[in-house]
Amino acid sequence: MNPNNLVTLDDLGKRVTFQFDLPNGYRGEAVGVFEHWDEAAQTYMVRKKDGSEVRVPARGVRYGKVIPE
Repeated sequence: MNPNNLVTLDDLGKRVTFQFDLPNGYRGEAVGVFEHWDEAAQTYMVRKKDGSEVRVPARGVRYGKVIPE
């Protein structure tokens, strides 16, 4: 478990932000609503403001937190 990832399954439905490593060596960011946890893939599913969905692999998360309302 990454100590810099403060997002848990209890945060489903909340607005979150993640910084994560991509397979190509770059870093990605996702800000949106935590909609689903894919257990098989160990992946957070985040719905962005524009309606698109981002897959955030738990293994690659550098930082994650809930955004206060």
